[in-house]
Amino acid sequence: MDLTTKLLQQFVGGQMEIQNQGEGYLYRGEVKTIAVENNELRATFAWMAKGEGFPALKRWVKDEKTDYTASLVIYSASNVGPSGGDVGGGDRFVLNSLIIGDLVTLFPPDGSKLDAAKVEGFEPVNSQ
Repeated sequence: MDLTTKLLQQFVGGQMEIQNQGEGYLYRGEVKTIAVENNELRATFAWMAKGEGFPALKRWVKDEKTDYTASLVIYSASNVGPSGGDVGGGDRFVLNSLIIGDLVTLFPPDGSKLDAAKVEGFEPVNSQ
């Protein structure tokens, strides 16, 4: 599957999850911008959370990371369809790197979401 900036625009406002079981990390954030440049996936986030205790997830805490870059040379991409169960929504894309062990899932805005209010240290913006 060839990823392009145009194709990835459907994930703006959705979420991206980056996990690596071997290294023991899990991140999830709301996609603010996403593009393909120079054979790299580049994303910025409105907010990012880190899953503590992964793979036996204990809680989500705010993380200061606001961007992510992945060389598409070492990833394979697949369309894996909508989220399961009652979540549904548009199709998810998964990027998998056997070289570094990362599994990246892109969720559309109407798909699975981590509620930022459940992230420790996250201060929601009050609109007045």
